[in-house]
Amino acid sequence: MAEQKEKKKGSRVTLAACIVVIVILLAAVFVLWSQKKDKKETVDRTVSEGLVVDGNIDRKASDARFTTDMNMIWTFPSGSAVSDNAIVGNSESNEYECYFEVYLDNEEQTLLYSSPVIPVGKRLDELKLNQVLPDGAYDAICTYHILDDEDPERELGTVSFAVSLMVVR
Repeated sequence: MAEQKEKKKGSRVTLAACIVVIVILLAAVFVLWSQKKDKKETVDRTVSEGLVVDGNIDRKASDARFTTDMNMIWTFPSGSAVSDNAIVGNSESNEYECYFEVYLDNEEQTLLYSSPVIPVGKRLDELKLNQVLPDGAYDAICTYHILDDEDPERELGTVSFAVSLMVVR
């Protein structure tokens, strides 16, 4: 009989220990889950200097969005500054006019092209570089300048894309 009491007592102790371990594990999972949830809900936002005017956030500039209408690899026949496949435009989904500049992605950041202002929903008819490049592949940067609809001299922001220039025979 004493042996049965000892077995029952041992079973109860084991059960109690298991319950304590389960409670501790559940508490740990809850703490980790709530910390992860807090991290997801916290978003750090940085306002660039260009969006701050007289100490206030420029809402028009901070709300400006841009969708590109372009391809990323432009080919140029050997000895020609005119691309035979470049598509560069201002998407219909944009709100503002823009212009773009193309620079070689090198130490000198050589300006190869500066476009006229492109209205919303329009494309450039022809991309003609300022100079003929030797045959080869070139990394370049295409930077769009988004213009204010009320003051065309004012930029709301810029967005840059890496493009490849292929000069081929």
